[in-house]
Amino acid sequence: MRARGVTLPERALRWSGAELFDLVKREAAHLEAELLAIPVAHERRAMVEATLEPFAGEALAAMKELGFATAIWTNNDRVVADHVLSRFGLHAYLDLVVTRDEVRRLKPDPDGVRVVRERWPDAPRIVVVGDSWVDGLAAQAAGVPFIAYRPDAAEMQSRGVVIAARIQSLLDLPAALA
Repeated sequence: MRARGVTLPERALRWSGAELFDLVKREAAHLEAELLAIPVAHERRAMVEATLEPFAGEALAAMKELGFATAIWTNNDRVVADHVLSRFGLHAYLDLVVTRDEVRRLKPDPDGVRVVRERWPDAPRIVVVGDSWVDGLAAQAAGVPFIAYRPDAAEMQSRGVVIAARIQSLLDLPAALA
């Protein structure tokens, strides 16, 4: 961005990709496609090497058995999400997949929760489970509880993330939701 003449305001915390995209949209919209090509290239390479978090399938299966509707919300695009979810056989456990292709803004913006609420307008409760500060701030901005999976406590604190529950294993998710 700097090489293309975009000035990044000084700040104490590291810029997230979503924040950089928002800045480019406001300050240099002509660079949007070029900027987006960078994470797309990284994602295409990474999807081949992706690994499954321990007990992810078992946790999703348990959620379905308990009667929960399940969704994945990712800042990745649809191609990557579908490839990885199919590769690990997780689509069967999911009712909804929300990618950056379906949202107006990326996390930490809460727009993914808007998509979930539109799909499930009568849902009595929505909870975000995530492993990063962008997940936590998105949940906070949406007014829903955040369950932190193996969080970086210092990063969460520096970003002001409010955590409703912490889990170290995805197998702990049903108890955290109780």
